[in-house]
Amino acid sequence: MKPGPNLKGARLLLVEDDDINREVALDLLQGEGVDVDTAVNGREALDKLSAGRYDGVLMDCQMPVMDGFAATRALRKLPGLDSLPVIAMTASSTLDDRDQALAAGMNDHIAKPIDIDEVIQTLARWVSPRPKEAVPDVDPRLHSLPGLDGVEALKRMRGNEALLRKSLQRFLQAYADFEPRFQSTWSSAEAEGARRMAHDLQSLAGTLGMKALRQHALALEQACIAGDAAAVPARLQDLSAELAVVLAGLAAWAQSD
Repeated sequence: MKPGPNLKGARLLLVEDDDINREVALDLLQGEGVDVDTAVNGREALDKLSAGRYDGVLMDCQMPVMDGFAATRALRKLPGLDSLPVIAMTASSTLDDRDQALAAGMNDHIAKPIDIDEVIQTLARWVSPRPKEAVPDVDPRLHSLPGLDGVEALKRMRGNEALLRKSLQRFLQAYADFEPRFQSTWSSAEAEGARRMAHDLQSLAGTLGMKALRQHALALEQACIAGDAAAVPARLQDLSAELAVVLAGLAAWAQSD
């Protein structure tokens, strides 16, 4: 049976120590539209589950380093993974194997050799892929502003274009004189104040989708932290050049709004 739309695009972790079994299962699942990551033992599976997001796990039970039962018991203690669907894969279909899998915290059981129809049907009972994040609509002018990724900025504001527009207006007003203000603070031997100014700018630039400006502000902040009297003016010059581009674009946008 082919998977329904609720399974296509699911991201699964396939945990299997045998190279050939892993490759066969991987190819079969990918052929059904499933996004598959792999691990070769329970320990590696825990590392990947801790670092990434998955819709379910296909877990071999007999593996070196850490078997599937121990891995499942451990993952149930990890934040957010107490209800992650885990499907056991064992070499037999006996009731004992199923009971042992359920006792370890697994949700269901599949016997080897793998039957792709059985796998898909079993997964469909448990796995609900998360929908892909929709890209919000954005004012075409905001999308084309130099130095600014309007789509990313709008995502960060949960699609609230009015909030983005207001934030850009405030940025235009607040940072038009950043360079002289920073120079005054730095020349007054207020290293911490200068660092804070650079830090605030890099944080806000990230929120507003100003990627290049954020990197320049971060470099300036790091120069301030190091107390590098030669690097700070150089980093400020780089930042000011990018900031001028951003501010010019924002000013033109504001006048046409």
